Formats: sequence, C-alpha cells, structure tokens
Amino acid sequence: MTATQRTLTLVATVALLAAAGGSVRATVVLALGFDEMAAQADRVVLGDVTSVTARWVERDGAKTIETVIDIAVDDELGNVSAAPVARIVQPGGAIGDVGLAVAGMPEFRAGERVLVFLRVTGADEQGQSVHSVVGMAQGKFIVLPRLGGGFDAIQQLGPGFGVAAAGEDGVVRAVEDQAPLRMDLGEALARVRTVRGEVTP
Repeated sequence: MTATQRTLTLVATVALLAAAGGSVRATVVLALGFDEMAAQADRVVLGDVTSVTARWVERDGAKTIETVIDIAVDDELGNVSAAPVARIVQPGGAIGDVGLAVAGMPEFRAGERVLVFLRVTGADEQGQSVHSVVGMAQGKFIVLPRLGGGFDAIQQLGPGFGVAAAGEDGVVRAVEDQAPLRMDLGEALARVRTVRGEVTP
C-alpha cells in the first residue's frame, strides 16, 4: 500500500469514526509533525507562487477541475538539486462560475511566499515533475514579515480540515482544535536541513 493509499484509507476510516461519535469533519487526515513532513517529503522548497491556474480535465470518463500551482524556487532544502520551478497539481478550483471545493487542500495565491513540503506524483507532458503537498494543508506554510523584523512561517489549515492521531491504546481519534504551527522562518529552515541531513556551510 502506497503512502497516498494509506492516507485515503485513514481519511475514510476517521470520517466514519467521527460520524459515529457525532462530530463530522469534511476532511480528516493523519496528524504530521514538522519533522515528519520534512522526512517524508521528496522536496522541501521556499519560494514565490508565480501562477495559480484551474483547468478542466477528464478523470474516469468524467470532467472535473484541477488546479496547477507554479512556485519559483529560491531555496531547495535537502541534498538534491531539482528544477527551479516546483509544480503542484491538486483537485479542485474555480473556472468562471463553476467551482469545485475539496476540503483539506491547501490554498495558494499568486504572489505569496511559501514554504512547502512536496511529494512527487508524476510528470506532465513536458516531462516536468508534478507534486502534491505532504499532509494536504498541513504541508503548506505562508511566509510573512514579523513585527520588529524577521519572518514567520505559518501553517494554514483552513476550514473543514481536521487531523487524527493514535492514542496510547492505538485507537485513531480526531484531534479537536488543532492549532496551526507558527515558526521563525530561519529556525524552520534549519530544522528541515537537520532532518534531511543537509550540511550547511
């Protein structure tokens, strides 16, 4: 079973558990810590979102909407040098008056600066790697200036999104009121490099 299949299985399982307990979330996925996302990601990049484009595609004989996000990479965190543009393709988006909302998917806007944890999911027609975000919305941090100087990396979980974790008894339960992570950007980058084994000069 692949990591994607495990995530989808967990989403379905926890959704049933939440419904049975009288508390239903639109999307519930396995809670991932910062270090876990850094270890699981194929790429961790810091950069600027240059474009966000929704398009019609055909899946299993039916038309649906997906969104393509391009990020101009300023810093590739890890031991592998990759393409200067990181492309994310994810379900959902809006075209004209038609929209498809997928709860739990990270939202991107052109011009924002982000730190993202990415998993390679395939390649496009030009052979360029395409990615999804590790842990769905958990794996996207927006970078904002901090009052007094410096920058923060802030997780954006969004509405309709919840996480679950296994308790000491091994039972997976939804975590209530999960607070988004907020970290100093420099400390966040240093942690990623430590987890991924990058030796900085």
